[in-house]
Amino acid sequence: MIEYLLLLLPLSMALMRLLTGRYIFSALVSLSCALIAVTTGGAEPGRAALMGAGLLVSVAGDYLLAHQRGKSGRFIAGVAAFGAAHVIFMAYALCRFQFRPLAFGFAMALAGLYAVYLVRRVLPGQPGAMKAALSSYALVSLAGLFCALCAGEATALAGRLYALSIASIVFSDTMIAEAEFAGNKRARKSILPTYYLCHILLVASRLALLH
Repeated sequence: MIEYLLLLLPLSMALMRLLTGRYIFSALVSLSCALIAVTTGGAEPGRAALMGAGLLVSVAGDYLLAHQRGKSGRFIAGVAAFGAAHVIFMAYALCRFQFRPLAFGFAMALAGLYAVYLVRRVLPGQPGAMKAALSSYALVSLAGLFCALCAGEATALAGRLYALSIASIVFSDTMIAEAEFAGNKRARKSILPTYYLCHILLVASRLALLH
C-alpha cells in the first residue's frame, strides 16, 4: 500500500493550482501522473506507456484551453488534443476489453441524453466548426467511458478506479460546456477538481494492479 503515497505528488500540485491559480501546477499534475504511470508498469509496460502518453497529450489540451484568450481556434485545438487523449485511453481500455451488455445499455442511454443536452444547451448559436468539434468530442468521450466500463482489469479495484477516472473527465468536460456555452458560470468551480481527480484516479488504477 505504500506505493499509494506517490499520489501525494499530483495531489499537492492540484492543491497548489487551486490555491494559487498558476497554470504551471496544472501541468505538473498531469506530468507527475504520467511519470507515476510509466514507472509503475509492472507486467504491463505497454499499457502503462499508453496511459502516460494519454496524460502527456492532455497537458497540450489543458494548455490550449487555459491560454485560448478568446480565440476559437485554440479552443478547437484544445478539444482536438483532449479527443486524442481519449482515443489513447480508449486503446488502453481495449487491451483488456470485455463486452458487458449492461455497460452498453448504459452508454447508449447516456449518449441519447447527452445528444439532447448538446442540442438544447450547448450547440445553439455556435458556428459550424465548433458544433462539429464539440459533437465529435462528446462521441469520443462517451465511447471512452463505455470502453472503461468494459475494461476487464486484473483486479476489481483497478477496474473501478479506471471507470471512475473516465467518468470524472466526462463530468469535467460537461462542466466546461456548461460554463463556456450554456452560460452557467457556477459550473467553473467543478471543472479543475474533477479534471485532476480523473488523472489521479487513472494512476491509482495502475497502482492497484501492483497487488
